[in-house]
Amino acid sequence: MARHGGERESQTAKDTPHRRRLLIRAGQVLIVLLLCGIAGILLLRWHWRHEFSRRIEAIRAAGYPVTPKEHDAWYEWPQSGENAAFWIMGAAEMCNEPKKEDREALQRILALHDADRPDPGQPLGVDIRAVLEQYIQANAGALESLHEATTIAECRYPVDLSGGPGTTVRHVSEVHKCVQLLCLEAVLHAERGDPNEVETAIRAALHVANSLDNEPLMISHMVRMSGLITAAAALERVLNRVEFTDRQFDALYQAFRAIEIKTGLLRALAGQRCMICPLFGRPRTIDRGFFDRLPPRPLLEGYYALGLSAREGAVYLDFVEECLRIVERPVSQYRRVVDHVQARYFRGRKGLLLSGTGYMFTALSSEATYVSRLEIARVSLAVERYRRAHGKLPETLDSLIPDDLAAVPEDPFDETPLRYKRLDSRYVVYSVGEDGKDDGGDMQPASEPGKSGRPRDYAFRICR
Repeated sequence: MARHGGERESQTAKDTPHRRRLLIRAGQVLIVLLLCGIAGILLLRWHWRHEFSRRIEAIRAAGYPVTPKEHDAWYEWPQSGENAAFWIMGAAEMCNEPKKEDREALQRILALHDADRPDPGQPLGVDIRAVLEQYIQANAGALESLHEATTIAECRYPVDLSGGPGTTVRHVSEVHKCVQLLCLEAVLHAERGDPNEVETAIRAALHVANSLDNEPLMISHMVRMSGLITAAAALERVLNRVEFTDRQFDALYQAFRAIEIKTGLLRALAGQRCMICPLFGRPRTIDRGFFDRLPPRPLLEGYYALGLSAREGAVYLDFVEECLRIVERPVSQYRRVVDHVQARYFRGRKGLLLSGTGYMFTALSSEATYVSRLEIARVSLAVERYRRAHGKLPETLDSLIPDDLAAVPEDPFDETPLRYKRLDSRYVVYSVGEDGKDDGGDMQPASEPGKSGRPRDYAFRICR
């Protein structure tokens, strides 16, 4: 027994150095694997940050801003020293808003959906006209300031974009309120039968809406476009109520024709990119009150430290670059191309930061609605010019070429020319709208599930 015990002790003594060597080797392998893992993470982190930085430098080389400070400098102050923004904001401060039910009744005059608004071919009812008279009279001072603003070409609102993503832009809602005020002034002058004042008010509304055309933010572009189509809705009503002189028609036609859309949209996309970039480059410094869906700060710190925020940032910058290229296409292609881009950049790709940046798809898709309403207003003015020159309505829109139109504009919803239908001395110019179906200019809201409140076609009707 003693002999066997001694043998076991001797064997154990021999095995101990071997086991130690195995443990040391295993430890060394684990250390090597750990170091390789760390090196791999560091390499990936370097690669992702390098790719993000490379894209940032390419944007700067193309002449676009990439930091909030550059963004603010890109939105230049007027060189002349005169700034229409001060007159517009002063008018907004003077505005006297009516009580809620009166405000809603006034807004229905300019509603874009046929079911909501009074017939543009008929006079306003006594009650609503009294509300309108009172509203315009109560805002005489604001209107005077707004008309003064139309004499000033340059405009830059006093917003500090160097604050980055937390920047507040309260003035955009004030601008839209001022556009509505001018449009309602035009409607009242039309009810009074004063075409000269109507023309002045419509052109002032376009000028105030366009005061946002240089502001490099997506919300500013969308409010600008909303203001422009509000002016188009007012134009439809006043064309049904008053007879303009040739000079007044030409002034309105040139005012609508001068509206340029793509440059403003490009600036808005580029500016919004600059506003969002800090979310990926410096997520720790982002105002959590502005980005309410950010993960907890410790998780955000780790995400940044690993370079994952830079990885998502590179994807975001590629996505915006693709959007900028989309803008160069005809508006009728936006919706189809945007769907393809969305699938390529966002479908199946998850991230803590990237998911909140895809709203630009909505902005680009909305452009078709804005453009269609502006184009049918422009074409309707061309039809009226033709009628004044020839004493009759054109048989087709092709009759307007080349004197009144260079070409019939394309319907942004189906890539075919806008429609025109004669009804004796009346006519309608229309787009097929979001459903892509030609309903003959019928603007009654569709009754299909999920489409309640949306008109079948976007139309401009002249009932005289």
